[in-house]
Amino acid sequence: MHLKHSRGFTVVELLVVVAIIGVLITLLLPAVQAAREAARRSNCQNKLKQLGLGMHGYVDARKKFPPRGVWGIETGSPPFTENHHTWITFILPYIEEQSLASGIQVDQPAWGKPHVNASLPVLRCPSDPFFLNPSDSRDLTVTNYAGCEGIDWWYSRDMYGFKGLNGWMTGVLGQSVTERAPYGQPHALKISQITDGLAKTLLMGEVTSVGFFNFSGLDLMGDGVPGTPSRAYARAALIDLTVDGATGQAPWKKANGDATGAWIYVPGVEGPPSMSGPVFMTRGGINSHFLGASSLHPGFIHITMCDGSVRPVRETSDWLVWNFICGANDAQVINE
Repeated sequence: MHLKHSRGFTVVELLVVVAIIGVLITLLLPAVQAAREAARRSNCQNKLKQLGLGMHGYVDARKKFPPRGVWGIETGSPPFTENHHTWITFILPYIEEQSLASGIQVDQPAWGKPHVNASLPVLRCPSDPFFLNPSDSRDLTVTNYAGCEGIDWWYSRDMYGFKGLNGWMTGVLGQSVTERAPYGQPHALKISQITDGLAKTLLMGEVTSVGFFNFSGLDLMGDGVPGTPSRAYARAALIDLTVDGATGQAPWKKANGDATGAWIYVPGVEGPPSMSGPVFMTRGGINSHFLGASSLHPGFIHITMCDGSVRPVRETSDWLVWNFICGANDAQVINE
């Protein structure tokens, strides 16, 4: 009786199969990564939409947008109070965070209170993997969504003749201060004051937890590279700050009470992550300067307009157009 032996694979055949599998994986991997990023983009857009609805919930109740923050009282006799609450604090009841909001006293300093390191998933973009735990960011919750401060720190700055900008460049959540008591508080714009139109004015946009950095300075778009956890600039969600000299001569302190200064933690001085409040300035450009808006979505950021709509903006967009979109009442309406 003759026995038949089945023929196995040769070494060459096995190598060919392995090579084919490797090629297939190489071809499929970008598609898988693209599908995952598309899901993250959708999730990010939904969070910005939720925050926009929260803003409009506040507007419906108060007939105006929230101020960028509550800093305290800068006039009168010492002691001065540095409260440093943020615009995010004000919309907490409208983004299903009523219980957190109920424990906050805006007439008391925010620093050291339990809410400043509360877990708020709605504030984090799924494409940003850094500083997810407050313990990694000085016990402060980080946000990936910041309000538009305007062209720079100075409130309602007259930009006549600056790189094609003319007139006052005021962001909806900028640093313009009140002219009536209590003095030195950020403005809170009514709908009627956003004269460029709600659908044409930016309200908030993305910021990364590590920031973008370049070696060319300000007034640029898309020429930066993402920071790293060892060199990071993040935005604290529930602690705001003031800027030396921007609101008068009172001895303002940084939000952590350490000293006077512009940041909660100063870049290059106190170690990473350097941090400020939940705003960005448009002079920093998109994906360029650490003070500007930025995103880890390849090549663009998401923004929320004052009417609540969410849309992408390319990092290669014109810098001048970007600033016009971010101005609330500069009389430069962009039809794009």
